[in-house]
Amino acid sequence: MQKRILANSVSLVVIGFFTLLVGSPVKAQSDLSGDWDVVVIGGGLMGSSAAWQLARSGQKVLLLEKQVAVYTQGSSFGEARISRSLGPPGDIWSYMHNRTVADARELIDMLQQHGESVDMNDIYSTSPVNYVRHESRLDSIAYLPEQHDRYELATTPEQARERFGLMLPHDAFIVREHKDYSGTINPSAVISLTHRATTLLGGRVAYGRHVSRLSRTSDGFELSIIDIASGRSEQLKVEKIVSAAGPYTGELLQEVAPEFDRLITPKRVFLAFFEVTPQFWEELSPPEQLGLRNLFPGINSTVPTRGAGSFSMIERFTDHGTPVIKIGGHFQRSDIQELDSIWQQSLSEAEIEWARASLVRHLSLLGIGLTADHLRLDSGYSCVYSLTTSEVPYVTNAPMADGRADPGLVVIGGLSGVGAKGSLAYGAIAADLILNRSDTDADYQAARQAFGFERMRRDSLAFQQ
Repeated sequence: MQKRILANSVSLVVIGFFTLLVGSPVKAQSDLSGDWDVVVIGGGLMGSSAAWQLARSGQKVLLLEKQVAVYTQGSSFGEARISRSLGPPGDIWSYMHNRTVADARELIDMLQQHGESVDMNDIYSTSPVNYVRHESRLDSIAYLPEQHDRYELATTPEQARERFGLMLPHDAFIVREHKDYSGTINPSAVISLTHRATTLLGGRVAYGRHVSRLSRTSDGFELSIIDIASGRSEQLKVEKIVSAAGPYTGELLQEVAPEFDRLITPKRVFLAFFEVTPQFWEELSPPEQLGLRNLFPGINSTVPTRGAGSFSMIERFTDHGTPVIKIGGHFQRSDIQELDSIWQQSLSEAEIEWARASLVRHLSLLGIGLTADHLRLDSGYSCVYSLTTSEVPYVTNAPMADGRADPGLVVIGGLSGVGAKGSLAYGAIAADLILNRSDTDADYQAARQAFGFERMRRDSLAFQQ
């Protein structure tokens, strides 16, 4: 905890110093100039995935990231997000996960061919995925016999005790998904590996570069780019751009596609991390410890209100071998007054207590006597969900002034906390759009349509009515 606080303090000092530098930018010729086919703005999961997908397609790619080398802010920050594929036939979220797993294998193979010592375990941790829900949601799993992944289901306390050794409430049911690479995906690893792969394929990743303005020209786009370290303002012209600026999408595109400022609404969410106390952990038998590990990742909506639902997973194990569990809620949202400062906002006592109570509720399924006293707060941080009205993301060409799709500008945005498990697939769709190509696979087509231009235009027209 002290190390994290110290690191955050140093980061704030550095960011403050860079802010002073940026306050009076000095114009200069760009040292980023080059024969770039595509510039990708934003080096989080989506931008990094798009950059790699473009680079592997033979494009010369420049990836711009405003953070200085180490990714410490944003919704992609961290080592674990839930990775799951259970869903009905034709489910686009299942497709995005499965496509990302396939592309991750190709990413790993490519890096290994370049002499890198990496494997799939650097990206994924396979474990059961637990869906624990209120009985009112039973109809939502009617598809289970139709899908091919292995699962286990308990709809009564007796079944849960017999099959999983769990103490299930009488008004709840549990589904466990079992599949290679379902469990958790490591966003930090994906970002790092795609940056490395993009560079190996002839692209460039430029850290500490903030795009302060994006405008159209007669033959493409012009970017004003601030070098955070020097304060210089650089100009760069390019024909094609992928925008993956997360909650900054509206601000970035205000001159070229102002619709996105209405279409995507940033909201603050929070994540809390609790360590199971070493004394309690050591008192558990090996089967009980295994049972606790197998309870994560978990999606718990046993209380039938949106705000009460939680997701949780084991982020890491301490040097003592005790688990540190991350928990948050997709609907624990609040408005944002100042986006740049939201990353440093601490959790309130009420938020910490919500997180602790939600985690205790999930852990009570084990029946091992774990209470709030056995969970020590390790840390917490704020991040941002970029929300669309339907909470389905966009991967689309931006509209031009005449309403037509701009072939040179693709936007990935509005991920709403659902992007990590499908990150490489979102990048693949963005690359296909910028290269004007497609795929005949029916699930790919369904996903592309769900995220695409016509839906975005309908959403935009709805705002005008």
